[in-house]
Amino acid sequence: MQVPRASSLTRQCRFVKRRSMVLRPDEWPSEFSAAKPKLVVRSSRQRRITSYVLFAIGGVLCVYVAGNYSWMYVEQRKLMHEWRDQNASLPTQNAALTKISIPRIHLRAVVLEGTSRRSLLLGPAHLTGSADPGDVGNAVLAGHRDTFFRHIHSLKYGDDIYIQRSRKQYHYTVTARRIIEPTDLSVLQPSNTGQLTLITGYPTHAIGPAPRRLVVVAKFVAHN
Repeated sequence: MQVPRASSLTRQCRFVKRRSMVLRPDEWPSEFSAAKPKLVVRSSRQRRITSYVLFAIGGVLCVYVAGNYSWMYVEQRKLMHEWRDQNASLPTQNAALTKISIPRIHLRAVVLEGTSRRSLLLGPAHLTGSADPGDVGNAVLAGHRDTFFRHIHSLKYGDDIYIQRSRKQYHYTVTARRIIEPTDLSVLQPSNTGQLTLITGYPTHAIGPAPRRLVVVAKFVAHN
């Protein structure tokens, strides 16, 4: 057996040492090490700015909604006071206000004429062209599902609805409840009897525009 010489082993070791590579951190260009912190700082700043913008938008929306609700209740209280004053004096047919009361859902509100945006904001609104509440025909009232009509989905067959107008009270009872498409106008058809139709958005607790309509129909019972 031939033993390798020490000199040959030394040359092999030197060869291996020459072939080995060691990567040192200082051998990388300086721009690679500096890019990552800048990117992190920039991303964090963008997220912070986006958060501030979203908070500002949310605050503006909350103030807007709160302002509308406050104005609605203040104006409704004024209308209720005006309705009491009219009923305390001799009623005039042209200026008489209408009040709707539904005991089951604890609703008492003065009805405004016309389904304009302002009318629907301040209370239940009477559809112009339909019968006056208390008269023969189909009296149609509309209301927002998140304000005055937010609980009419709880009404059941036989529940009482009262209309007070010109110092007279008209009694209705619920006879039907339907869910329809917005294009279905059959609920607006005239009636030969005393009928009260309440319309609001459906689903009542949906976020955003309501895709359908909830209709509650009540028949006239008596007046006093």
